[in-house]
This record gives sequence, C-alpha cells and structure tokens, in this order.
Amino acid sequence: MSTFNRYLRASLTQAVIIGFVSFTQPGIWSAIANLGAGGLETTGTANTSIAVLYGIMFVLSPFCSVFINKLGVKPAVTAGTIGYVFWSAGLYLNSKTGAQWLVIFGAVTCAISASFLWVSEAVVALNYSTDGSKGLFVGIWQGINKFGGIISGAIALALNRKTESAGGVSLNTYIALIVVQCLGLPISFLLAKPEQIYRPDGKKHKSNITQDTIVQSLVKWKNALLKKEVLFLLPMITINGWYGTWFGNYTTHNFSVRVRALNSLLTSLICLATDVLMGIFLDLKIKRSFRARASYTLGVILFTVQFIYGFYIEKYLKNNSVGTLDWTDGSDYIKAFVPFQIFKIAGELMFNWVYWIIGSFNFEPSEVVYVSSVVRSFESLGDCFAFVVGTVNTSDLVNLSVSAGLFWLAVPTGFYIAWKVTDEELNTNFITDKDSIEKSEEESEVEKIDIIEKSKTDTDSVV
Repeated sequence: MSTFNRYLRASLTQAVIIGFVSFTQPGIWSAIANLGAGGLETTGTANTSIAVLYGIMFVLSPFCSVFINKLGVKPAVTAGTIGYVFWSAGLYLNSKTGAQWLVIFGAVTCAISASFLWVSEAVVALNYSTDGSKGLFVGIWQGINKFGGIISGAIALALNRKTESAGGVSLNTYIALIVVQCLGLPISFLLAKPEQIYRPDGKKHKSNITQDTIVQSLVKWKNALLKKEVLFLLPMITINGWYGTWFGNYTTHNFSVRVRALNSLLTSLICLATDVLMGIFLDLKIKRSFRARASYTLGVILFTVQFIYGFYIEKYLKNNSVGTLDWTDGSDYIKAFVPFQIFKIAGELMFNWVYWIIGSFNFEPSEVVYVSSVVRSFESLGDCFAFVVGTVNTSDLVNLSVSAGLFWLAVPTGFYIAWKVTDEELNTNFITDKDSIEKSEEESEVEKIDIIEKSKTDTDSVV
C-alpha cells in the first residue's frame, strides 16, 4: 500500500472525512434549525416539516440497516448526501414567496437521505475506530460537524447583523448554506470500506456485509433492539434532543433575527468545544467504567440545572412582559440568552456519551449496524414527538415541562447502562490472529477441493 493510501485510509483520516460529510449535511441543517424555526418568521411550517422528517426517519432507519449490511457503508453515506438540500431550498422558497410545498417535499427527501446518513455515519464512528480512539473518533466526527454551524452561523450573522427586530433571516443566508450542502456528495467518495482501513499494527477491520436475507436482517434488527444494553439506552436516546425543540421555539419567540443568528454560531462553537473535551476525556488511560459513570453523571447534573433555570426564565419573561430581545437590551438579554449557551454542553455531552457507550460493548460489526439503526430510529422518534408537541401547543412552558419530565424518567436506565460498562479489552471490530488462522485454513480447504475437482475434470476429459 502506498504512503498516500496509508494516510487516506488511516482510521482518524476516515474520521475527518465522515466529519466533513456530516459538516455539509446535518451540520448545515442544524445550523439552519438553530436560527429558530429554520430561520422563518413563524415556527409552524418549520416545526411541521421537521416532525414529518423525523417520523419518516423512525420508520426507514431499520431498512437502511439492511441496505448497509447488504451493500456496504460507503453507498449509504453517498445516498445520505442527496436529500438535505431540498429542505433548505424549501425554506428559501417559503421565505421568498410563502409557498410551503417545497418545505414538506424537502422534509421527505431529507428524511430519506438522513435515514441513510444517520445510521451509516454512526456505523463508521463505531466500526472504523479502535478501542483506544473511540472517543477521539466520535469527537472528530462531531467536532467537524459543528464547523458547519460555525461557518453557517458566521454567514447568517454577517448577513443579518443589522436586523434588530423579529422576523425571518436574509434570503442570501439560505443561498450561501445551500452551496455548502452541495459539497457533501463529492466528499463522500473519499470514504473507504471497513476492510480497507489501515492500522499500523497490521490488523484488518472486519466487513459488516452479510449474506442474510431481508427477513433475516429484520429479525437481527429486532434482536438488537431487545438487547439489554440497547433497551436501557433507548429512553435517554429518545429524549436527549427534546429540549432543543423548546429552545428553538423560545429563541424564535423572544429574540431578534441577529441574536438568533448569533445563537446558531455560538451553539456550534460550544458544541465543538464539548466534542473535543469529551473525545479527550473518553480516551484517557483510566478505567473505562469510571469514564462511563463520570461523564453520564455530569450530563445529568447539567441537564437538571438547565431545566430549573428554564422554568425560572419562562416565568420571569411572562411576569415582566418582556418583548423581543436584542443584545442592546442589557440585563434582560443577558439573563434570557447567556445561560443557555452554557447549558448546550449537556445535550452534546450526552450525545457523545451514548455513541461511545455503544462502542464500549463487544458488538460484532454487522451487529453494530443494527444497533446504530435502533439508536438513530428512536432518536428520530423522540425528535418527531418533540416537534409535534412544539407545533400543536401554544405554550413554550408546556414543551419545557414535558421535556423535563421525560428526561427524569430516563435517568435511572442510563445509570444502569453506565454501571454495566466493564474494563475488558474490546476486539470485535477487527480480525484477530485466530480469525486469520481460521480464514487461512478455510481458504486452504477450498483450494484443496478446487484442485481435486480440477483433477477429476481433467481425468474425465482424458477418458
């Protein structure tokens, strides 16, 4: 293998590649969502489209896992880069003409692509990494994803910096971000197959491709769902993003356009810092069990503090009849805006913990695909319900209350999983020396059979 290919196919290089794909797709998508209502003037259309999007993803994710285990990770990543741009284009059209059809159509195409990408990028993060680099791999993947928000947030802030009132963002904001999203497709072609990953120790990663039928694959998906390690993670997976729906509505209802643009930028910067720090911490040379428990406990504490403050600020804004806030509004602005920038650490920390914790159990590569699909499916289900609640009710306080209640219901099962993590060595995603010997013996037997068959054929020909 050439030096260039060694660097290109190195595990952490692949983390950078999937990170850039994620940066152009869900990264830009999240940046637009963080503008509040997708940057639109009102929350209804955007929240409805996102609820549709996540509902479709919940249904499609299991079938995407079947596709990935039949045809491979790389085609799924490529398929995941096609549909996002239509949702962004729909928001542009809605802002310009008021038409809603492209927003809903874009939600459908985005959901199809996102179903492929969400599952496949999780598979890449878990199957392409080594035991000692899982935290760093997830950190790089999610960190570069946040650069999408940083760049798009900076663009949005620059284009809307003079808009002190409420309303929709500049049309040029969407055009700039759509251009970035179009780069995802060519970047996806750089991704390697799992078995092509280069490791200095010479070990080869296992392929996730199986010969299972569709029915067999769906049965294995169900078996992955019923695994105790997965079942007990589902409550936290389902509600982790719920809080973001409340904050999106809260941002739209209470802040000026340029503050919403600033929020998009700061969200990405804070989440990037969290990804980096979590990546470092989760790969420290200390007991894996301690890392699992300490990071989860910190996440629970941070979430608790932000819920308490959320109830306080909702009551404060209502009792004082505070209108649209801008950064020129002094203490009310600081009280309503600044703390929530810090609170964003909790959701990102918990996201990193969930994917690292899955990688801390000895799942086979093909099994990881089903587990990732289950996780993404229920993550989508939670987001779907969150946006439905955010759309049909008129009170932000109701959405916040539901989010807080569901979070605390999920906390005990998360603690159970954190305490199940052990310190044993993980080796299921690469071919061991024993696997290599067994494979060589199988190949030798096949060669012997071929020689005997060929000899028999030649003898028959002579006769």
